[in-house]
Amino acid sequence: MTRFDRPQLIAFIRSIDRHLSEKVQATIIGGTAAAVGYNANTRTSDIDVFSLHGSDRALARAVSRAREETGLGVAVTSAAVADLPCNYEARLKPIRGLALGKLTLLIPDKYDLALSKTVRAYPHDIDAIEGIHRGHRLALKTLVRRFESELWNQAIVDRQKLALNMAMVIARIHGFDEGRRLAQRWRVPVPAG
Repeated sequence: MTRFDRPQLIAFIRSIDRHLSEKVQATIIGGTAAAVGYNANTRTSDIDVFSLHGSDRALARAVSRAREETGLGVAVTSAAVADLPCNYEARLKPIRGLALGKLTLLIPDKYDLALSKTVRAYPHDIDAIEGIHRGHRLALKTLVRRFESELWNQAIVDRQKLALNMAMVIARIHGFDEGRRLAQRWRVPVPAG
């Protein structure tokens, strides 16, 4: 599976914009949101569209033309389900600086995106969280508060697994001692140091 870096994703997104026949607004999540929106220095194989306002047919045509124009086989997929914190919609923000005309891309704020990637916590998810943190510091207090109040009790996954994932993420970006302290608080195994 080919993975694309930030410059390739931006070139592809700009090509989509040039080929749109009408205005489209899309909320994107996942690796593209991290790479393009937060310059997380990660690579991804697709653009996960979580919600779309505008013609999906117009977007599909523009995506097809962008693939032809750029030679990049970026998959643009509908992310029908995502584990995002409650009230994330109120914190969505547009990606700025891409010089787009017809395409508006919204992304979750940095805490919501990091928490959504914590649910699975695959190595590339944790790398993305670390990349977001490097360029857009994730304050420990805010991250933990939002996790406990808007994700942990609301998510449809196993709560213990989610708490362990979160303790691992905290250990990685804020140090082993913080990860250990939170693991004990949430009564999950202490992440390895």
